[in-house]
Amino acid sequence: MSKHSMCVNRLQKEYLAIERNKDIKNVFTAKPLPTNILEWHYVIFGPKDTPYESGVYHGQIIFPLEYPHKPPSILMTTPSGRFICNSRICVSMSDFHQESWSPSWSTQTIIMGLLSFMTEESTGFGSMTKSKQIRQQYAAASMPFNLKNPIFVKLFPDIVASYKKTGEASSSSTIIDDEEESNNSKNNNTGETIANTSTNTSTNTSTNTSTNTSTTTTTTTSTNNLRQNPIKQINNNKALNNNTKKNSNDMVSIIFLSTILVILSVVFYKYM
Repeated sequence: MSKHSMCVNRLQKEYLAIERNKDIKNVFTAKPLPTNILEWHYVIFGPKDTPYESGVYHGQIIFPLEYPHKPPSILMTTPSGRFICNSRICVSMSDFHQESWSPSWSTQTIIMGLLSFMTEESTGFGSMTKSKQIRQQYAAASMPFNLKNPIFVKLFPDIVASYKKTGEASSSSTIIDDEEESNNSKNNNTGETIANTSTNTSTNTSTNTSTNTSTTTTTTTSTNNLRQNPIKQINNNKALNNNTKKNSNDMVSIIFLSTILVILSVVFYKYM
């Protein structure tokens, strides 16, 4: 038997085993593409009492032709806050760890191992650790996201029909609309803040301009006064000097006249 035939036969058996196992129906489901048995698509239902509760997580398992002797690649398409979307996930049952792979493991073992890793906080390639609140938001928005994927809708019509019957589609849409409305509100607030900032800037500019103009006028007037005061002082000094000179001249005249009178008096008494 060729490797390809061995791989196909093994995967066909595993698909039948999953279809017959009723115990896992509320945990996960998986099936290959009708056109490519090496590409499987799985759906994990978020476990209760975890941040993933009510979430529906769609992903892919890509098997090599050497399966079950070599491990597959594992990816998750639906945003979860735990794994990077459409990126290969590093777990012990993936192609990241071929040295630890066991041919006895099956598709069911792989998905259960991924689910266990999902509910832990271990890190590795392709994983992330968003907050509990973010993961809950992703869980609430998971089905609206999945419904946009034509492969998901085609492969899992029962999940789509069940979801639409419960009326949760409108509920999840409301959550998304509320988030958009919240973002719009933030944008409006940002616009108001910008407008207020502009108004305050204009007011402050006008006030500062008025204040600066007033200050400049006062300063100019004061400066002019300072410039004019020395001139007034000089004029005052000139007037004072003129008055002093006038007074001095008057005193000289008085002294001269007094001297003449004294001389005349002496001459008069001498010859009388």
